[in-house]
Amino acid sequence: MIIDTIYSEQYHVLHNDNLYYSWQIGWNIFNIHGTPPVSLDVQDINRPTQKNNSNAFDMDVWKDNADYDQNSPGIMDRAMDLDKRCFHSDADKTFWLNVLRVPICASYLAACAKVMPHRILELGTGGDSAHSTGMFNYWLSNITNDGVLISADRHPLSHAWLRYRNYSFWHFVQGDSLTVMKALRNDEIRGLPTSFDMIFIDSSHTYPHTLKELEQASGMTNAILMDDTTVDEVKQSLDEFLIGNKEWLKVDLAHGVTLLERHGYIR
Repeated sequence: MIIDTIYSEQYHVLHNDNLYYSWQIGWNIFNIHGTPPVSLDVQDINRPTQKNNSNAFDMDVWKDNADYDQNSPGIMDRAMDLDKRCFHSDADKTFWLNVLRVPICASYLAACAKVMPHRILELGTGGDSAHSTGMFNYWLSNITNDGVLISADRHPLSHAWLRYRNYSFWHFVQGDSLTVMKALRNDEIRGLPTSFDMIFIDSSHTYPHTLKELEQASGMTNAILMDDTTVDEVKQSLDEFLIGNKEWLKVDLAHGVTLLERHGYIR
């Protein structure tokens, strides 16, 4: 039997090719020389107080929640329960409601954590659902005082406008996504950026419109986030874009949620 035990920066236990016995010896050594036993009894604690910096939901503005009951059973009751909770801000409360309605939208924050955007362009709000709008507003309200979110959609907003209009860094532009991008790129909308840290695409879901969005967006950002990439025409557009643009890397963050980042080659 050969046992070599070294206590320094590394731990070694050698035995004649007997894996189980070596493991048992290692455990015995740990049991003798390891940390002393700890009490598993829960101690009395002073629980931290929670400040409520949020307001109650205006259910007339969020009444489309009822449409989500088929995939989020009981969501109306759960939304009312949120009003009885404490939240750091209205953005924090809105985060919880949006994720209750569409869980995968939490993956948008994973993209934000990777890219760390201060300037975001959102192409398509999903009508009055506007989950992505809520997620991006939540992100910017927590990480920066000088951020900007521009949301573009061909259709006018009603409830979504009322929900988010008090965010001073949020702007809505009604128009086709390609037309809006070109206007921004040409500096035709006064006071708004001409380039972005991240562009989110969730608009027509058609080919070749989505392909043209990708091509236009690639000239305005180094990070593109897409939703519904499992839809046939969106997937076709994405696959074709990646074939012709080798510098873009792709990672799937959730079902149908895909992040693209530009990474050139070392010369």
